[in-house]
Amino acid sequence: MKLFFSIQAISYLVFTLPSFSLLADGLSDLQSTLSKLKGTTELSATVESSYTEKRGKRKKQKTKTGLIQVRINDNHQGLKLIYSNETLEKLELESSKKEKDEDAETPTLNAIHGVGVAEMNTMLSAAPHLLRSLNKAKFINEEVVKHEDKNIRKLNFTLPLEAIIENKEVHEYVDDFNGEYQILIDDDGIPLESTTTFTGSGSAYIFFSMDITQTNQSTYKLIGDRLVNIKKTYQNKRSSTWGDTESNGYKILVPQQENPALVANY
Repeated sequence: MKLFFSIQAISYLVFTLPSFSLLADGLSDLQSTLSKLKGTTELSATVESSYTEKRGKRKKQKTKTGLIQVRINDNHQGLKLIYSNETLEKLELESSKKEKDEDAETPTLNAIHGVGVAEMNTMLSAAPHLLRSLNKAKFINEEVVKHEDKNIRKLNFTLPLEAIIENKEVHEYVDDFNGEYQILIDDDGIPLESTTTFTGSGSAYIFFSMDITQTNQSTYKLIGDRLVNIKKTYQNKRSSTWGDTESNGYKILVPQQENPALVANY
């Protein structure tokens, strides 16, 4: 009779409690998964980078935009960035325009620094970057949330100032800072999305002050043994002695096997 009762109790627990994967240690699952993603799968892709920045007092506000596309290829020979002839021609033309008119619109030239080797490598192989972020973050808790009609795990962290601003000399000018970090993972510990939000204020000397709020969001996709950051977006607001600035932008990575024309639809 006792044995029968125990079997009934076990059966009840199995069928009424959430699945074991949802009860597992999400942080450990995430770290274990990231450590296994070595990023050796060869990959070619198209990346589009765009941003808009509005700066200055409302009546004298200036708008600056950036837009560029670059092809990237990562294999056993290394990482290659390929700019089309059209892009190179735009860079040359915009450089000439900028030399003649400081206020000339130069979207390609403005965006070129956002698609450098370091940034593209981070998008193509996101696992090492996420691991470094976890090393700086302080784990708070884990919860189950709905994502695209599925129950997934959400890991919540706080971030110290040094996780956002690496330059230690700047730290002494920061008066207040608050940073939060969230990662959504599936049952296997594979990251789906991450969000970083931080606010801060600071001052330098007696005449300069600044307040800043920023949110960064990334979407990930597993391709072979690569965790690829297929979409990055950000929103930034700054208010300082010299005026206000609002900016937002995105970077979208489309693997070559997918239609590059889809970039605009991501």
